[in-house]
Amino acid sequence: MTTPGEFEVLSCPRCGAGTTLPLKSADELAAYYPSGYQAYEATEGGTLGAISRAIRAWQAFSGFRTPPLSTLRERSPGRAVDVGCGRGDLGAALIERGWTVTGVEPSPDACKVAAGRGIDARCGNVAAAGLEEESYDVASLRHSLEHVSDPVGDLGGIARALRPGGLVLITVPNFGGWQSRRFGSRWYHLDLPRHRVHFTQAALRTALESAGLRVAGVSTSTSTVGLPASAQYAIAGRCLFPTGMALRVASAACVLAYPVAWPLDRLGGGDQLHAVAYRVRG
Repeated sequence: MTTPGEFEVLSCPRCGAGTTLPLKSADELAAYYPSGYQAYEATEGGTLGAISRAIRAWQAFSGFRTPPLSTLRERSPGRAVDVGCGRGDLGAALIERGWTVTGVEPSPDACKVAAGRGIDARCGNVAAAGLEEESYDVASLRHSLEHVSDPVGDLGGIARALRPGGLVLITVPNFGGWQSRRFGSRWYHLDLPRHRVHFTQAALRTALESAGLRVAGVSTSTSTVGLPASAQYAIAGRCLFPTGMALRVASAACVLAYPVAWPLDRLGGGDQLHAVAYRVRG
């Protein structure tokens, strides 16, 4: 997807984090999220519906076996909040596993879909969601923290909503990985201007600790789509398969590049960055 305007990323010389400039207000940023944004689609009928359900089932199965969601396999179900819940894929998977789920999502359309799947969907951001203090056992932020202008402020609000010992599970693009360095402005995960903050491992640790959370671990992983999508942007300058069945087929075909990306990521860091942190007891 291409967006109008010119943007740049200013990098911090100490932690390597990036900030997208120029700074935009929440209302201005909303204009860069079209109503047909793929994350809000919930096709249920016909061939596309069957493919979508199969993809969601596989994502849930594999997601709970890899960081950071694999941490939940050691915990009994409780109360979770999914920040940036979209149409509620993760929330629905958690509900199937016995969890009670609150979702925070800025899109009203996405909130309606999530609510229809049994999620307590609250439209807006963390500050506006009215999260009850010391009430949640787990908070998940999967590819959502990079979209906010004040990640430390949002993490602070989440920390207050967690019970002592409650977990924060985060996945963001890895701005410090080799794919980011190699592809530069053509890096698939850069996604300007929607991504406001770009995290390295050091930057993510600093943000969590500044919010009063204790980091248990940080790791990286390889996504199936990252390398082939970045190569596509580098060669063609755009997404060749932006919507519909063509997008689904192309996304599935990206798995063919995984045997190439995985060993390279072992040397230079995967394109996804994960963190597990917790609220200190007492």
